[in-house]
Amino acid sequence: MLTSILRTLIPAWWGLLIAKLLIAVPALEPLREQLISWGDLAALTLSAVIVGAWYALWRWLQPRLPDWLVVILLGSAKTPTYEPLAILAPQVQPGETSGRHDDDKPKHSAADE
Repeated sequence: MLTSILRTLIPAWWGLLIAKLLIAVPALEPLREQLISWGDLAALTLSAVIVGAWYALWRWLQPRLPDWLVVILLGSAKTPTYEPLAILAPQVQPGETSGRHDDDKPKHSAADE
């Protein structure tokens, strides 16, 4: 689980760092005012696109890179593995029934009402 967390947080950190550096580029100054006029949603969307592009690029390059560089760029050189999901429904053995029947309901008497 640690691998998947690292491989989420580290690319997100890199993407946000790149977005922050792009804001500082003087040639992009005219675009800054336009982004501000679009509001916070545009900035968040642009940040998410940058993070996604960063991750996709380095995942594509990962097989060609040394492990130490992958750790720096993606947080871990291992690809996360996940356990198969357990079935949420209770397991019923052959010959058994599942669910609640009318006989299982609590009985009410006239005194309860």
